[in-house]
Amino acid sequence: MKENIKCSCGARNKITCPNCSKIKMVIMLKNGNTELKLKTTNNRYANPVWYSPLSKNRKPTQLIIDSMYKRFEKSIYKTVANKVIFYNNFTKDFIISK
Repeated sequence: MKENIKCSCGARNKITCPNCSKIKMVIMLKNGNTELKLKTTNNRYANPVWYSPLSKNRKPTQLIIDSMYKRFEKSIYKTVANKVIFYNNFTKDFIISK
């Protein structure tokens, strides 16, 4: 998929998009933090997932990862996370975990 700086999947998202963002970050929470997990449509809980801003799609991957991790460190998830995993959202390939 081409690295557009606008949502091209038809969802018309302005900042991030699960389909069009370049990087996907999954926050793996420690056990017992169900209140911070996201409730899915079938009443199950899922770890939080963040997507990179669409405006950064043309930036180098490492620069995007570094800026996303800085935002994570300022979030409520920092103290309750086991691991943060980054994926290329277009190819679904693993990039790095921290």
